[in-house]
Amino acid sequence: MNALTPTLAIVAARLPSPPSSVDMLDGEVAGATPDWRGVAVPEHVQQRFARRSDAAPLAARPIAGGQIHLLARCPGFGAVLLDAWDSTRQRWRGWLVTPDTAYADACGLVVEARDAPVDPRAGLVLCDMPLSVAVTDLGACLGMFSQERVQAARWLETHGRANGATAAPGVIARVALPGGDYALTGTPLSSELGKDGRVAYRQLLRQGLQQLQITVATPASDTVVPVKPVQAANANRWLKIVTVVAASVMVVQSAWLFLPKEQAVVGNAEFRSGGSGVETGVRLRVLFRADATEAEIRTWLQREQLEIVAGPDTLGAFTLLSRDRQKVLPPPGPGNPLAVVNP
Repeated sequence: MNALTPTLAIVAARLPSPPSSVDMLDGEVAGATPDWRGVAVPEHVQQRFARRSDAAPLAARPIAGGQIHLLARCPGFGAVLLDAWDSTRQRWRGWLVTPDTAYADACGLVVEARDAPVDPRAGLVLCDMPLSVAVTDLGACLGMFSQERVQAARWLETHGRANGATAAPGVIARVALPGGDYALTGTPLSSELGKDGRVAYRQLLRQGLQQLQITVATPASDTVVPVKPVQAANANRWLKIVTVVAASVMVVQSAWLFLPKEQAVVGNAEFRSGGSGVETGVRLRVLFRADATEAEIRTWLQREQLEIVAGPDTLGAFTLLSRDRQKVLPPPGPGNPLAVVNP
């Protein structure tokens, strides 16, 4: 257990309501307090300051899948890596994130240098602790994962337990992923309670999530997902998948869901839909302000006669549709929720 840092006492102190007395912490808080006067700042601490500075510009990014956001009600407790928006429940699905890489188990994805820039408060994605969070639960953005890294988290949630390396707790292991990539994870949890500090670590995390009234969903490895039948492909048309703005904005008319494949566009462009009639319009790509509310965005979309037809993408941008071919968006400023037009 010496390899597991920080101590469980420090982890417990991050909880919204730290336990007043826990048997498993008694041995860790005993002893004299060291005298840190005159001790130089270690190099690894300086590196953490540098990483936090590099990631600072990401803090106000609009919410999108693949981003890591602090839990707004208790930023010191942890964060969440966003996977996908659940339009049915109007919530984001994701995984709990902590700074404690040493506590990685076989389902833990360790944040690496290739994920930079990322705040050091995001060090470990606990893929066996999927969460369902509301937009109001999300605070500042700490970093952004590529689609490949998000896919690695999904794979570890489903297959991590069965593919862990055998070694002592606190050891980081390298696991091969489908497609030739790899992930840095930990070793499987010990089945003997008290022999593995990572078991108590997860108990503390679940206690904190309960205090924050955030539910841990059932991991994918414990569920059976029904296989949906594959529909026949249409060579001349493609289905435009419509997602939801992070603040729960979603209104798209079914007449605009199918567009000619050869005329699909990205950014500001005119398009023409097929079918029995001919319809024209213009698409515009935007970023909304991070503090824009659902009501503000919905009211503005109705006023400007716009519809969201795609997004958020990896940048957090949304594609808007206007049937007015001459439509020009107003510049960001008072009276609209825009942050950037044509990012």
